[in-house]
Amino acid sequence: MINKNDFVMIDFVGRIASSGAIFDLTEKDVADKEGIHGDFNFNPILVIPQSDYVIKPISESLVNRNPGEKYTINVKAKDAFGEFNSKLVKTYGLNSFVDNNINPHTGDLVMLDDKLATILSVSGGRVMVSFNHPLAGKDLVYEIKVLSVLEDNKDKCSAIFQHYVGNKPESISLENNSIDIVYKGEIKPYLVTAIEEDIKKYINKDFSVKIHS
Repeated sequence: MINKNDFVMIDFVGRIASSGAIFDLTEKDVADKEGIHGDFNFNPILVIPQSDYVIKPISESLVNRNPGEKYTINVKAKDAFGEFNSKLVKTYGLNSFVDNNINPHTGDLVMLDDKLATILSVSGGRVMVSFNHPLAGKDLVYEIKVLSVLEDNKDKCSAIFQHYVGNKPESISLENNSIDIVYKGEIKPYLVTAIEEDIKKYINKDFSVKIHS
């Protein structure tokens, strides 16, 4: 059975409870079947139950499960992405968007004041936006499929790398507690730091990690 220290690979479909609309998923066949389009990464995701890689209800639901299990959990808004906070709703003049070459439409996600915001309405030269998470205030339903538990340390390192970067590295070698990760793309320095820290935290604190192209 899965414990809180395991490296668990899962597939999932996330739905808004009130409408059944899918907001995120990892399974392409489900997306094709339901006509879902968007910038989705159709790859299983890593969950370490003791980490914060996913929302807490998903992590907790995996403990004592087994690979191959499929199940559904219902998650209240307060346990998912929080309740909707009206204090995080602001109004801007339309010109502030036009001056930055942004043509705002209801539902768009935009960066404002270095924060992600959702456009709620565009009317009368004013744009109302929310700095709440797009799913704040919504109860959710997750359909989860437990695929496997990783045992090999190189596989674990690769999964942590993919969690942060979105793609697998070109190669990984492990010798005498030294991890060498090769990746052809560009990686932000803060992601390199996060990968190194999590490899030490969740796999072996004595590992020396090198990430390069």
